[in-house]
Amino acid sequence: MEKSLFIGLVAGIASVFLVRIIPKRLQNILFFAVGLVIGIAFIFFIATILSRHVNTSGINDIQYSPDGTRLAVAGSIGTLLYDMNSDKEPALLTTDRMGTYDVSFSPDGQMLAGSCEDELIRLWNVNTGEHKKTFITDHGRNLRVLFSRDGDTLASWGRYEISLWDIATSTHEKTSRKYKYKDFVNVWINAGGGTLVSIDGDTIRLLDVLTVEGKAILKGHKKEVESVAFSPDGRTLASGGEDKTVRLWDVATGKHKQTLKGHRKSIDSIVFSADGQMLASASRDKTIRVWDAITGKDKKILKGHTAPVNGAVFDPNGRTIVSWSNDQTIRLWDVHTGKVKKTIKVPKF
Repeated sequence: MEKSLFIGLVAGIASVFLVRIIPKRLQNILFFAVGLVIGIAFIFFIATILSRHVNTSGINDIQYSPDGTRLAVAGSIGTLLYDMNSDKEPALLTTDRMGTYDVSFSPDGQMLAGSCEDELIRLWNVNTGEHKKTFITDHGRNLRVLFSRDGDTLASWGRYEISLWDIATSTHEKTSRKYKYKDFVNVWINAGGGTLVSIDGDTIRLLDVLTVEGKAILKGHKKEVESVAFSPDGRTLASGGEDKTVRLWDVATGKHKQTLKGHRKSIDSIVFSADGQMLASASRDKTIRVWDAITGKDKKILKGHTAPVNGAVFDPNGRTIVSWSNDQTIRLWDVHTGKVKKTIKVPKF
């Protein structure tokens, strides 16, 4: 990026001096050539910015089933369901090639919810691939979904509001009032309530999932917060941002617990292991770091991606991490050794 800007700047300065010493008939040619060089430099500049800050992998989300036998991949043509015990091609759960933004397995692993680009939530039977239910929302295309811990409720949310759905009756239970701040980015929900997270720059707000009343304001990041994740028990929130740090917070009190340092660029994704003992952070520095979620110790650095890593997720037993990157690969890592177990070329989304 710096080189392209330098080339454009040098070309512009050179033209100012050269125009004084060359014949007028050649000045138009000079200006055309300089304009071309500056234009190319600008294109490279924009391309570099996009490669560093935009997800170009074609994948929006990946989730393991609770028993670890299936992997759901959400992308621009729908949801692909991989059988982790087979080398067969994945099943495509949407036949209309409608893009899927987010996916969530029910706690028993029998159903998969996917939020689609047409602002619909679709539920499938995981074993048969049969489409079971559709919920209609108005949260926008970047719609998120999550089953409650007991599996009775599905939460869906967009930028300013959250809806709760009764799975057994397929009815809409509640939609929160509109919220004035920027983004709803994550939620922890169980019977009787939960906690919703809103991000506004470097500020994190914890809200009651039913009333959207403020519970705590978390401040400490020096730059914008890019990702947050709840521990499985909902007691700890992890956040990562452009200041290259991971911060852990007590959800009940809003107090900062500790700061984890090591990444060299922004952190775009954070996830806890199912037992809450480990934390994985995916970064634009092309690595995934595995942390001890209790002590904050850096356990492993997973290196191999050749472009920014957009996300990562643990398998249910915490032995494998799946990551996806702008290098167009999905990689399965052995958490204990830090080695790549398998590399999957990203499907043509």
